[in-house]
Amino acid sequence: MSTLAPNRQLGPYELVAIIGKGGMGEVWRARDPRLGRDVAIKISAQQFSDRFEREARSIAALNHPNICTLYDVGPNYLVMEYVEGAELKGPVSLNRALEIAGQIAAALEAAHEKGIVHRDLKPANIRIKSDGTVKVLDFGLAKSATQPEVTSDSPTLVSVSGMILGTAGYMSPEQARGHEVDKRTDMFAFGVVLYELLTGERLFEGPTLTDTLAAVLTREPDYTKVPERVRRLLRRCLEKDPGKRLRDIGDWEAISAPG
Repeated sequence: MSTLAPNRQLGPYELVAIIGKGGMGEVWRARDPRLGRDVAIKISAQQFSDRFEREARSIAALNHPNICTLYDVGPNYLVMEYVEGAELKGPVSLNRALEIAGQIAAALEAAHEKGIVHRDLKPANIRIKSDGTVKVLDFGLAKSATQPEVTSDSPTLVSVSGMILGTAGYMSPEQARGHEVDKRTDMFAFGVVLYELLTGERLFEGPTLTDTLAAVLTREPDYTKVPERVRRLLRRCLEKDPGKRLRDIGDWEAISAPG
């Protein structure tokens, strides 16, 4: 990746500026001269497997206003919709939190209906555009692996091939244990994000990665810090046992309804 620089070509794309670094490697803003649009390109240090490319192309078929679109897959890079907007941060009012949560839930529901699980839902993967539209990024791109390692610059667990396993403070207990996960892991992360949105505090955080994972596995949230209206919803989302957890994200609104 050392050869990458502004104005260089990556396939048909013209690199403009580096946006940042994440669990998968570098993220660049680029230009697609064929369609005259800006895109975001995530570049991995490793080549993608054929299986990953197939899975990424199935994700590209998702079409939803709250999901960041995946446009293209290269040998070691993903080309996505470039989303300008603020990263999700709390605290915000209950009404605003529920408005944002509703759009996140709509994105999750659309993906789950297609059998796609996010696996790495967190504020850094959520953007709020200037018109108020919420965009969830990186759908379904977190994959399981048998030999996880930890990146030095973030609490994100990645496989030896560079695929994201999840981010420690937002992982479900089963994900933290390295077990197979399904859509219920997204329910847990949804609860963590909503709690943080309401309180402005990280729910599971420790001085080390091990401490953070231990908190996910053992610590119970302080529900007195959130409005009473959403406590039942958060309890259902943040169940340690996935068998007791909220099963369908579409049920969130009924559980949090007033009265």
